[in-house]
Amino acid sequence: MGHDWDGYISILEAARMNDHCRIHCANHRCDHAGRLEFAPLIYRHGPHIGLGTILRKLRCARCGSLGAFPIMEPGTKTTPANPIYCAIHTDRPHPCDRDGACKDGCRLDDRHMSGDKRTR
Repeated sequence: MGHDWDGYISILEAARMNDHCRIHCANHRCDHAGRLEFAPLIYRHGPHIGLGTILRKLRCARCGSLGAFPIMEPGTKTTPANPIYCAIHTDRPHPCDRDGACKDGCRLDDRHMSGDKRTR
């Protein structure tokens, strides 16, 4: 049975939720799962590559099957999410700055987008 790997979001969109996701082997007889870190993928392929393109090429370390299914882990109170990119959708994606601009619930204004260091 074939899978529609192209229907998934981009690495950029996934990295706006968290810095990783859980993946499960596409072989329904295998119960192997792991953690897929987004930072190395962004470094190697750029943020605009589709997550489906990556998932299609993953090979299970246990059974050797190709393909994996993602489960996003948005975070909880005990283990908060650690997004790589800010969740605000703009023309220019920018790193999430939890200690600075995003400290007040991820609200940016034009001064932060342009790189102006003045306070609000």
